[in-house]
Amino acid sequence: MFNLILIFILFVLSVLSVTKIASAVQEKEAAPVFRYGGYLGLAAATVWLAFSCVMTVPAGHVKVATLFGKVLDNTYKEGFHVVNPLLDFTVFDLRQKTHKETAGIPAEDKLITRMDVSVQYRTIGSMAPDILRNTGTTESLIQVHMIPKLRSILREQGKGVPMSQDFFKESIQRQLQESLQVGLADFLADKGIQVETVLIREVQLPEVIRTAITETKKREQEVLKQQAELERFATEQDQKVKQAESELKAAKLEAQKIKELADAEAYKIKVINETLAKSPNYIELKRVEQWNGVLPVYAGGENIPMIDLRKPR
Repeated sequence: MFNLILIFILFVLSVLSVTKIASAVQEKEAAPVFRYGGYLGLAAATVWLAFSCVMTVPAGHVKVATLFGKVLDNTYKEGFHVVNPLLDFTVFDLRQKTHKETAGIPAEDKLITRMDVSVQYRTIGSMAPDILRNTGTTESLIQVHMIPKLRSILREQGKGVPMSQDFFKESIQRQLQESLQVGLADFLADKGIQVETVLIREVQLPEVIRTAITETKKREQEVLKQQAELERFATEQDQKVKQAESELKAAKLEAQKIKELADAEAYKIKVINETLAKSPNYIELKRVEQWNGVLPVYAGGENIPMIDLRKPR
């Protein structure tokens, strides 16, 4: 209502000024160029004044007005507004933002663990005048209130963690996130910030622990390498033993075969000898069987040898 009254008064004054200047020009019979120039200047001033009385606020923002340094309690939400041209405005972004912070957390072992934390938040639009009056901008509010409180909560929570490497445990990280969520939300709500989510992005252990872990990993890898080598050697030896056993078994079978053949041959000879002992004529029979029927041939002399093939009596 005040803005509309102010615009009406300024419009009336502009019309009166134009009328008075026009009368003065007509009385003095000034040149037309000066008369039209005066009209043009007054029109330009009127247009500038009109544009100074309107304002737009983009989506997801609010504006807070100050008049001669005094912060006004009302806020201007997104859209078109008719305003007092004497006002100054500060813009506040109400869209979701993410603040990333890295802080050191001491555990009970006195070692400092660095942790990366993300805080998702929004500026409370209705409290924008109080933010401007007490802190300044949202960025100032983050620096003055959020960061110190976040680090304080992390330090307090770290006192209950026995060892620095325990920060890798899921239960410890869940406890930290819940404590940060509740602590920051309760503390910053009265300051003008709505905390939506707190996330732990990365945990970086102290250098001495990282070095010890690296050395432990190296030793474990060496042990695993030696175990693999021993297993390989044992496998090779087992294969050799199995091969030797197979060869020994084959040799025994071959020896058994040879022995059985020899025993068979010996038995055969024994039977033949026993048969010969019982039948003396058997040898003579074998001799006859071995003869091919060809008489021996002798050359040179008149006497022809005679071979008696008759059996002796």
